[in-house]
Parts: sequence; C-alpha cells; structure tokens
Amino acid sequence: MQGFETLVYLVCASMQRNGAYDEFEFTADDEQSLLDTLILSQWEDRAWKGHLSFDVTSCETKQILGGKNLTAQLNEEWNSYFLKEFERKAFQPSGGIIKPSYLENNIEDIFFCVTSGEMEKSVFFPITEAPQEGILVIVNINPVEYGHIFLVPYCNYQRTQCIARAIQLITNTASEVNNSSFRMFYDYFSAMNADRTYFQASYFANPLPVELLPTIPIFGTSTDEIYIQEVSDYPLNTLVFTSKNLKKLADIMGEICWTLQHLNTVFNLLISDCGTKMYLFPQVHLPVTGCHLHTWECGGYFVYSRSSDFADVCELEITQRLASVSLDTKGFQSLKKLCLGITDKLA
Repeated sequence: MQGFETLVYLVCASMQRNGAYDEFEFTADDEQSLLDTLILSQWEDRAWKGHLSFDVTSCETKQILGGKNLTAQLNEEWNSYFLKEFERKAFQPSGGIIKPSYLENNIEDIFFCVTSGEMEKSVFFPITEAPQEGILVIVNINPVEYGHIFLVPYCNYQRTQCIARAIQLITNTASEVNNSSFRMFYDYFSAMNADRTYFQASYFANPLPVELLPTIPIFGTSTDEIYIQEVSDYPLNTLVFTSKNLKKLADIMGEICWTLQHLNTVFNLLISDCGTKMYLFPQVHLPVTGCHLHTWECGGYFVYSRSSDFADVCELEITQRLASVSLDTKGFQSLKKLCLGITDKLA
C-alpha cells in the first residue's frame, strides 16, 4: 500500500469506543447514509462504463416451490471460477499482501478506502497515501447481485490481516452503510486462503431464505447483550449471533472465526441487519473434491449458468446440496459448545 493514492472514507470512531453501541439507536433505512450513497454511485458508474462482465440486473430469478423459499438465478455469463482468479491476480502467493501490480493495473476498479478515526462525524476526502489500516472497496466485475463488491482489509504494519481485527473493521463498515439490503459475506475453505482475508458484499431486495426461517434460542436472556440461536428446519446446520453492541459481537465472532481457522474448519459468515446479526455456516471438510458452498449459497441463493438446470431446479435438489456439506449432529454439538464457551468468556 506504500505510495498508493486513493479517496478515503473515514468512519467516526466515537460511537465504537468502549462498546458505546450499547446506547446507540439504530435507524436503518430512515435516510440513506453517505457511505451507502458512495458505494452505489461508484458501482453504477463502473457498470455504466462497461467494467462489469454482464448486467446482473437483467438476470431472471425465481423462488423455488416448497416451504423454504429458496432462490435461483439464471446467469449464463457468470464465471464460477472468478473468485480463484481474483485471489491469484490480487494477492501475493503468501502473506496476504495485495500485489502492487494489481493496484496499478486495476485502479479503475477501486472505489476508495474505508478507515476509522477520531472525528466528530464521518467524512470523505482525497489523500496522497493510503492510511496504515483500512478496507479497500473494489468492484466485483462478476457480480452475483446488484452492488456486488470486494472489501479487502489491510494493515501496512503486519504481513497477515488477523481475521478478528478484520471483522471489527467490517462490522463498523456495515453499521456505517446502514442499509438493511446490504449483506456481507466471508468464505473460509482451507488454510491456503487464511492469509488472503477478504469479504464480499452486495444488495438483496429481499432477505435471503435462511433469514426467514424460525430459530431456537440457545444462549442469552433479557439481561444479556449477546444472543445465540440455532436455525431450525434447515438442511445446513446454522448458528445466528445477534447483538446491538457491535464491538462485543465483533470481538466474539472474531475469536470464534480465528479458532475455527486454527482448527482448519471450513465455514462461512453472513453479516446482515447493519452488522447486528451474523450467521455462521460450518461445513464439512472435503479435501478431495474441495466442493464447498459460498455464503450466498449457504443462505439459500443459487446461481445457475445453464437454462436447463435453472428450469429443472427443485427444492429437493438444493436441500440435498446443503445437507451434503452440513456438519452431522455430533460435530454441530461440538461447534455449539466451542461457540458458547468463547461467548461466555468474552461476554
């Protein structure tokens, strides 16, 4: 990042200090935030200039018949290998550092940098050198949905970006966007991408199917700040963490994600409701096939590149795909025990 010039969106840090979000009244969608406006306007600008591989807004979508409201999209131009190509092009082979060549050759794809600072309010301004710590917001030219972007945390002073610190930055960004349609994704498939920490985000007009399902409380009372629930009647065993104390929620999820990475456990993280809700999707480790689901797929949203597959898709097929990567009962119980132990320690 040395010598890299960019625009910077500086998030006011005053509300984040010492868990001050306890008393913060969320007003999602009351009015559009500046950061939300900037992301959407920059994405529309790149779409208008032809930087995207296709017009995702013209893709046909449908709800699949059944009780789970699973969603399918037909996109014959979507490249299922694009994320691997992005990692290879954007990151150094080790250390998780963004390649200078990527910054130089893809400057038009980079919107701006998001960081935090001691200001009375959030501001947006040009800067001659990127801050030491922040998140690069980059357009995803192979979008799954409207406004699809990459969010790449970086630190100039360390080679690898710790997932716990990255989740702090990402959660603050989700809160600043303040749009309930904005959802963030994180995929962890193996130790090979542990130091290539990056998130994705896009806008969904409707909640993902998993967000509409009933849940079973397993941790939390009226006096607790953190609530943990288990999604019921879903083929992929899933936990939901909720809190209006964003700092504490990010601390707990950061510790859980770091532990799962240390154990080389495949998992996905969906961040919604302006950073106040996080879905944890553990997956079985499949070293032979390496066929793991992306976060939006874990949430019940699937993209099909062939019209015949799109026409024939049924709830049973997707349910079987979700169940094939789900932890069994014993493994899920062990995961719950681990998450409850970390939450009890930090909460």
